[in-house]
Amino acid sequence: MKFPAVASKPYGSLRERLLSHVNSLSRQQRLIAEYLLDNLQEVPLLSVPQLAKRSGASEATVVRLCQSIGFTGFSDMKMEVVENLREEMHSPSSSLEKTSDAAAANDVLEAVAELERHNIDSTLKNIDRIAFESVAATLFQAGHIFTFGLGISAHLAELAAYLFTEHGLRANSFGTHFTSPREQLVTMRESDVLMVFSFPPYSRQTLEVLTEARERGMKTIAVTDRLSAPAVPTAGESLIVSSHGMTFTNATSSTIVLLNALVVEIASRHRGNTVDALSSINRILRDRNYLVEDE
Repeated sequence: MKFPAVASKPYGSLRERLLSHVNSLSRQQRLIAEYLLDNLQEVPLLSVPQLAKRSGASEATVVRLCQSIGFTGFSDMKMEVVENLREEMHSPSSSLEKTSDAAAANDVLEAVAELERHNIDSTLKNIDRIAFESVAATLFQAGHIFTFGLGISAHLAELAAYLFTEHGLRANSFGTHFTSPREQLVTMRESDVLMVFSFPPYSRQTLEVLTEARERGMKTIAVTDRLSAPAVPTAGESLIVSSHGMTFTNATSSTIVLLNALVVEIASRHRGNTVDALSSINRILRDRNYLVEDE
């Protein structure tokens, strides 16, 4: 296969790495390398599933290729390219019009939606249904549910606490205004449950909170992106979701689907509690005139 002789500066380093290792790659890794060499301008907008699909290789092979050419993983490879792009954009002789044109030619909205669909489909296909039902039972039986996460996981923790409360469960999200999140464990009892959200880059604080809660005899649940994630060995129960993002932020659609499914599972098995809670919340909102009637 003939590769282009010239590559623009932002992609030169990646191109050189691929070409210097191409003869030592496996057949599947070569498929990915060849696709990348032909489409270097797409790298900043590619995800692992997309690259695997377009090159005809597996997602695991994508990661192994990145490691074979000297990166720690796919995100590390993208980060180098993006940094090179940033430097090029701020240079006096910047000429990224072709890259911009290539990005504009793609339907970014459709690309992101496609990735989110992949995350949801992958989660539905691979999630352990027995573990899912067990987690739902653990949450319902909890004296109180505490949720925790940092970064984008903090928003997921708040959403989880909101959904649980709306369906009749006692739930709160740990705040980040304490010196240490572990301070908030002081009020937790053995009948309480801690649910953490842990996605790359994994937070040491999240693991510390999880460890201390379990050492104090509380039930713990981790929602994370892989069985090899650091939170899995520490948590009493784990649910794995696909969270591939188009950039460096983890996608959240599959986690949101999971949370909605958990509250539906709880509501279907314990309908009376949920109906009472929803009725009370609705009455409070109407009595306080917080709701605007449909015309």
